[in-house]
Amino acid sequence: MAKFANSQRTVRMLAAVAAVASLLVSAGPVLAAPVSLDTARGPAYITGNFGSLQTTTLPGSAGQGLLMNNGNGTSTLVAPGSLPQVVATPR
Repeated sequence: MAKFANSQRTVRMLAAVAAVASLLVSAGPVLAAPVSLDTARGPAYITGNFGSLQTTTLPGSAGQGLLMNNGNGTSTLVAPGSLPQVVATPR
């Protein structure tokens, strides 16, 4: 039960980080070729960087999320109000 509580706390913390980052991130530089990644809701586009994280524009909304590289060919996409999602790391 403690492991489940810790995972819920981690999810809430990541969602809070994404919410704060979306407030702090301004429009990133225009990319020559937009880099996108496939999510369950459609393509998300990388819009810039926030430290070691990448900021994304989420499909179906004007919201932003954070993309964290897991180092194994996958990345975790965190967005305010939704569960973290593991996606293939964009190249």
